[in-house]
Amino acid sequence: MPYKDPERKRQWEREHREQRNTKRRINMRSPGKESFETMKADQLPGEKSGESVNRTTISTIGCAFILAALLAQWCFRNVLRSSEET
Repeated sequence: MPYKDPERKRQWEREHREQRNTKRRINMRSPGKESFETMKADQLPGEKSGESVNRTTISTIGCAFILAALLAQWCFRNVLRSSEET
């Protein structure tokens, strides 16, 4: 593949497009045989595609809940103390 001349590179890519697409389709169809190029960057080997998104979402919601609970405790600390004193 000629890399030095951009026009020749585009021409080579046009001529071999179908060959490259066929190779990609074969790589995507074969279960358990994912090549490094076809795997997502944030996906671990053997991990399903939606698991990392679900894990991230659950972690974010959990952290937000804990922070909200701590903030509520901090905001209402004086209210709780005054109600205990009376």
